Amino acid sequence: MEQLFKQKSLMISSLTEMGEPFISYAPFAKVGDKIYIYISKAAEHYYNISRNPKIAIMLIEDEAASKTVFARCRVSFNATATKMEEVPDSIWEAFEGVQGKEMLQVLKTLDFDMFELELHHGRLVKGFGKAYNIQLKDGEWIQEQVTGAGHGQGMPHSHGMSRPQDMGHPHGMSKQ
Repeated sequence: MEQLFKQKSLMISSLTEMGEPFISYAPFAKVGDKIYIYISKAAEHYYNISRNPKIAIMLIEDEAASKTVFARCRVSFNATATKMEEVPDSIWEAFEGVQGKEMLQVLKTLDFDMFELELHHGRLVKGFGKAYNIQLKDGEWIQEQVTGAGHGQGMPHSHGMSRPQDMGHPHGMSKQ
């Protein structure tokens, strides 16, 4: 899982004002057990997250590094996003370490805000038959292997977030 956190960006699933799903991405930095994203007010996901802080994020292995695209290593979490009014130096330093100091200096002059993501429960997939429900307990990631539940079933995503199979199609897409 730590290898996935070495990436520079993550995917974000948020809801539009009309309740429609919206997928996007954002550069991020991880500090301790929290994730930080620095996003522009020009981005649609900025307003989605501002209106509804319940989001899902995913980090996924690069296709070029994967043995098969059908079982790419990935981790996804339900999270709560909070816009930060004051950003500690430790967060800026983490962002500079990942994204580069010069880029951050430019972005600080623009319409960007920092959001802190509190990670809740999630799913780690290491390959075929290697799926784990994950949750942070006492500062440690606890992994519980998913067995016999099939794709998406048994996931801990029922705490206020819709599961894909609850949206009418096994992968969250409408049948048309």
